[in-house]
Amino acid sequence: MRDNWGCEGLLGNVETSDLLKALQGIEKRTERVSDEHVVATYVDSGGLSDALANRDNGIIYGRRGTGKTHALKYLEQTEAANGAFVVYIDVERDLGSTEGIYSDSSIGVVQRATRLLVDVLGIIHNRLVEEAFDGSLGDCLDDIDIMCDHFGQIVVSDQGEIEKTTGSESLESGSVGFSGTLNSTGIGFNAKADSSEKQTASTRVKQTGVVRHRVHFGAFGSLLGKVVASHPAPRFWLLIDEWSGLPLDLQPYLAEMLRRLFFSIPKVSVRIAAIPHRTSWRLKREDGGYIGVEVGAELFPILDLDEFVVFPARNREEQTNRATDFYKRLLTRHLNQVLKDRGSPQLEGRNQMVRLLFTQTTALQELVRAAEGVPRDALLIASRAALRAGTRPISTDHVRRAASQVYQTTKQALLNANPQARQLLDIIIHDVINQKKARAFLLSPDDVSHPLVQQLVDERILHVIKRGYSSKSQPGARFDVLQIDYGCYVQLLQTANAPRLLFGEGAEDDDFFMGLFYGDDEFAPLLDDAEALQDGIIVPEDDYRAIRRAVLDFPSALLRLDGNNS
Repeated sequence: MRDNWGCEGLLGNVETSDLLKALQGIEKRTERVSDEHVVATYVDSGGLSDALANRDNGIIYGRRGTGKTHALKYLEQTEAANGAFVVYIDVERDLGSTEGIYSDSSIGVVQRATRLLVDVLGIIHNRLVEEAFDGSLGDCLDDIDIMCDHFGQIVVSDQGEIEKTTGSESLESGSVGFSGTLNSTGIGFNAKADSSEKQTASTRVKQTGVVRHRVHFGAFGSLLGKVVASHPAPRFWLLIDEWSGLPLDLQPYLAEMLRRLFFSIPKVSVRIAAIPHRTSWRLKREDGGYIGVEVGAELFPILDLDEFVVFPARNREEQTNRATDFYKRLLTRHLNQVLKDRGSPQLEGRNQMVRLLFTQTTALQELVRAAEGVPRDALLIASRAALRAGTRPISTDHVRRAASQVYQTTKQALLNANPQARQLLDIIIHDVINQKKARAFLLSPDDVSHPLVQQLVDERILHVIKRGYSSKSQPGARFDVLQIDYGCYVQLLQTANAPRLLFGEGAEDDDFFMGLFYGDDEFAPLLDDAEALQDGIIVPEDDYRAIRRAVLDFPSALLRLDGNNS
């Protein structure tokens, strides 16, 4: 058997059918696999490992499915192998569901925040107890035990309304009465007076102001610092995954605890995995202070996983090589792990994987395009495409149909709970794809922050592919570039309405860069235009119509929503 590469379909001891079957066995979620699997399938792209392991307390940003959990799990395993002490906390699994006590609106923030802090410290305390019984902290067992006595001192308090009452009271009493008797001996009389009076005077003073919260830790912090310093491990890692699973109003309190208890200990490094627009790091107080941490001064954004596979690079070669190489390595590592678990022969390398699994280069490039920079989606689309391929290598058409199916059964279905978000998506599809024949549009950062837009981004239906977009034709104006998910418009790619250019018809000069990014051969002759490649996507000065077509009239779109209350 020969494929479009001109090579034998059977290379070594691995066959195409083996890889197609192995695609169905790939786990899409890291928390379901073994520690060995995590390390074996991790792809270190662009120095990710070095950034993960630096000493700063930092944040790993990324959308769902971009590999935040995989990165933290990889860090956990590699640092533990180097002798470090690692505490890994999954907010949604280890601290309970967000539908529980933490997000119960009938319970005050004071009680919920206190419970959260105690629960987190309880997990850390249990790990220290395990270390003590294993012998690493035997000398500190008493201090670890005493920590339990101070859990009751960990509390969030508030101060808002003060009421004072003062008063005086006086009491006077007396009685008056008359009675008489008549008998054989004579007549008798009796008089009695009785009266009662009570007087009360009081003064009520009420002071009302903004509620001010305080977080108290008692002696717990000093004990924790002593125990951590006594541990023989060279580093102490605290890894917190799914930070954005916490209610926004509680996040600053947990950040405050991390800052006050851990940030001052030299050997401790904190890593937090979070979704950018679903985080709240700091809560300002009326007195000018704050609860939480200051990002950029106390906690640093060390990684944005989207940058490695989403945002355009300086030129075609850099971006194409980066994205394609990343997914080659991703697929090869995952397939080899499945083959190893099944006792089957493994792939010799990435090139063999590509030759066996895909009909031609464009099929792999189409998968990269369909994934929209989300590794989890790439694995899901590849497995669906393998089902459509049967026993043959995966083609471009298989990828397109699989991507459309994944969109309809997963992403689109998530919008049923929010009719307005669904309506907004329909408006965007109509205005951008159907009318402008485009696959991307511009929005101001303020419009991108709208809750409905953020939900579409969070569900990976809209993708931010560039920030801070500017043009000399609109001095001072800044835009974010958003692209509609591949699955939304894939059905149009083979019709007369196909969105061939990023910003629509008549704007080749500003669109060819993204065409090159996605591997479209029709843009190859434009490579000679080196000036257009300098700054990525730039709307040309002599084509104002392209800007007008690309900018989405977001206020008008909101007015077209049913039940609009904006």
